[in-house]
Amino acid sequence: MNNRIDRTIKKYNMLSEGDRVLVAVSGGADSMLLLRYFISVCDQYNITVAAAHVEHGIRGEESIADADFVKNFCNENNIELHLLSIDALNEAREQKTGVEEYSRKKRYAFFHSIACDKIATAHTLSDNVETAVFRLLRGSGLKGVCGIPPVRGKIIRPLIEISGKEVRAYCAEKNIPFRTDSTNLSNDYSRNYIRNELIPKFSKINSDFESAAAAFISDANEDMAFIQKIADDAFSTAYRDGKLMIGKLLEFDISVTKRVILKYFDNYNIRPDRVHLNSILNLLHKTGRIQLSKNHYAVSDKEFLRYADFTQRENDFSFVSKILKISEFDSKGVDFYCDYDKIIGKVQIRSRIAGDEIIPVNRGCRKSLKKLYNEMKIPPEIRNSVPVAADDAGVIGVIGFCTDERVRVDSGTENIFCLLRLPSED
Repeated sequence: MNNRIDRTIKKYNMLSEGDRVLVAVSGGADSMLLLRYFISVCDQYNITVAAAHVEHGIRGEESIADADFVKNFCNENNIELHLLSIDALNEAREQKTGVEEYSRKKRYAFFHSIACDKIATAHTLSDNVETAVFRLLRGSGLKGVCGIPPVRGKIIRPLIEISGKEVRAYCAEKNIPFRTDSTNLSNDYSRNYIRNELIPKFSKINSDFESAAAAFISDANEDMAFIQKIADDAFSTAYRDGKLMIGKLLEFDISVTKRVILKYFDNYNIRPDRVHLNSILNLLHKTGRIQLSKNHYAVSDKEFLRYADFTQRENDFSFVSKILKISEFDSKGVDFYCDYDKIIGKVQIRSRIAGDEIIPVNRGCRKSLKKLYNEMKIPPEIRNSVPVAADDAGVIGVIGFCTDERVRVDSGTENIFCLLRLPSED
């Protein structure tokens, strides 16, 4: 068994000399075999080993007994143990999430909080097959059926090429003690149903189903790696100034285009599902936007596809005004200026409102601020935070962009109205 695990470790380059390895130990057969393995190869790999256990508070005394079992084993073998106890059921309910998902996130957050070079988890080939089947049933694409990666960051999975059946047989042969989780027999959890009901049925059709599925997963990973390499190169070609060039996206094969889009939005921690991804693909042929989640959107102007955050921003309209003689005026450092004597009534600084229009200097035509913002390619998500200067007769300027013809400075101007933005207080 050690030789097989060694081969997997070398195949995926899981260890480096001097590593501090943290083994995630539930007390079950898989994790106990993994811990025993690492204890036996400390000198071989010149590594140090510690263990981590999470008591989820789900199975009452049985869960506590599992924690005590792991604690006693670590004490007997001089292994440093990190222990965390949570109330998964109530905490998941408070977070409005599933117990399995909540527990998984808490486990990995705990493991990553412990100083180590590698985190070894006891996922087996059987776990990998169950995961691929689970994702396939939920409508996953190629990436999902690639299963559990042998290495991801500092997480390593040395048992990923050994079946659960082989692990249990080896534990029995070598008298490796372990605990059995009674909830594994319950089909209330989707993964348990797959393990206890579906996999045995598949095995009746093909007695070597796990091996066949593992071969498929291996092929899928090879194909995925090839496609992803092409997609990464395509991303570099299409990405410019924080946006994706739509013309480039439309040149790629649809499979590559999808992956480029997913990679782009993943940079903003947005992971579009199949429905949203198809909506984004449709957006490549028109101007518009679609909501991906709450305030997060995909926006297209038919030239670029980009991410936009429409979270309401606090408007910073902190300006100071000055009135200067034309002989005193210097436009340097001034955010907006116009002919003071042409202003009607009082000036206010505000956001745009419906019906706002302007005749930009030297343009000779009246247009709505909406049309002006479109022409100037001002992103929709920041338009309400663009300061507009208006007097009692209407808009006199869009600060930072243009001035209205009505208040333009000309040869007859005697007094200049200036606006300067106040520095922010940091």
